[in-house]
Amino acid sequence: MIQNNGLASKLRALLKAKMTPLWIAILILAGVVIYQQVMIVALLDQHALDHDTSDVYSYESRITNLEGRSNMHGSMIDDINKQIFYLRSDSAKFDWEIKQLQWQFPDLQVKPPAAKVNHELDFDANPGKVPDVKKL
Repeated sequence: MIQNNGLASKLRALLKAKMTPLWIAILILAGVVIYQQVMIVALLDQHALDHDTSDVYSYESRITNLEGRSNMHGSMIDDINKQIFYLRSDSAKFDWEIKQLQWQFPDLQVKPPAAKVNHELDFDANPGKVPDVKKL
């Protein structure tokens, strides 16, 4: 007669026991809980890195930089809108003055300029001709 190995017989007896499926379910659930805890710790670490303000490239620091830039651009837009308002009011005033002159002198003819007007600025980035300055 062949004698069964002690470990194999114990394993067979364990698998035939009534409580075996319960223990397998408990072990699977314990493994899932441990996996979830590991994932939660990794997520907390990532969250801490994203909200660390000591790093220039952190999430919160980037949002703060973007907010500062948008505020700066907003103030620039406000200044430009004020300038547009003043230019429009000056334009309306000049238009009214031109109409008054046309009413006073209806026979006066104004000729447009013969040459095309160049509206581009002739800007010299290096007026002193310093040799180490690179032109853009």
